[in-house]
Amino acid sequence: MTSSINTEVINFNQNATKDIKHAAPSQYAKYLPPQGMSRAKDILPFLPFGRTTLHEWSNNGLFPASIKLSPTMVAWRNSDVLEWLENQKPSTVSNDDLERA
Repeated sequence: MTSSINTEVINFNQNATKDIKHAAPSQYAKYLPPQGMSRAKDILPFLPFGRTTLHEWSNNGLFPASIKLSPTMVAWRNSDVLEWLENQKPSTVSNDDLERA
């Protein structure tokens, strides 16, 4: 007796990527809560620099120090990050300054 198994074949091609739904930026937290701690992936959307600079600045004192949670995991106090963000001065570079550089 032969049993028939109905299997659906999904063809993946170059056009398949347009059908994949990507996470919308609106799904990120709109704010950083003042309590608790956050990992790099949680605070990077609020910062004007990337992961490498985050770690470099944390090590040399330009950004709040990270706290080691385990041998492979660090986090930052949300209150420290928010205080740092509030103390940043807006850029005062004008277009004339950029043209002279």
